[in-house]
Amino acid sequence: MISIKNLHKSYKDNSIEQVVFENVSYDFSSHGVYSIVGSSGSGKTTLLNLISGLDVFDKGSIHLDQKSLGEMSVEEKSMLRKDTFGFGYQFHYLLENLTIHENCVAACSGQENQQIDEILRELGIDHIRDKYPSKVSGGEKQRASIARALSKKPKILILDEPTGNLDQENSLIVQDFLLAYARKNKSLVIYATHDIEFAKRADKSLNIIEKSISE
Repeated sequence: MISIKNLHKSYKDNSIEQVVFENVSYDFSSHGVYSIVGSSGSGKTTLLNLISGLDVFDKGSIHLDQKSLGEMSVEEKSMLRKDTFGFGYQFHYLLENLTIHENCVAACSGQENQQIDEILRELGIDHIRDKYPSKVSGGEKQRASIARALSKKPKILILDEPTGNLDQENSLIVQDFLLAYARKNKSLVIYATHDIEFAKRADKSLNIIEKSISE
């Protein structure tokens, strides 16, 4: 589903150029679970942003279902993300003026669906569905952000340190749920993590090292 070919990515700060990726090629299947590991600053978040069209690359190509991200306009990439992707981050980014349930509904363009309550229940946060983010714990916010990302049943789920703010018990709840969700729905799940044990649970674990990707 996602094909990366000869990708180059760098950032420039005044006269200094920092190369993040150099001649990287990799193909992600249409479904399955992939983890991404690497040292801090190696490019894990950058890779997720490139895949989803949130960042641009210097050379090479990224194709999603035969569609070239490099040839899309900003508006086309925005529509692609809306139709295809779900996102979860280490920091929850929930809308503070909406309840947990309303945040999930908002992610579905305001359309209520039965799956929302099911996801909240499986993540163990159905009891806070009508509370506002400011009234729940950090771990509950983190799980709520994952529930929101999954509410519209995305084909591709992009997660950046999804268990970074969770204790071990809640981390395992989230891990189990994400892995089961991916397999049940035949979704593509790609997550960056510093948790090596969590990374090992993926179908494939990718290591970013020396500006490249290896399995």
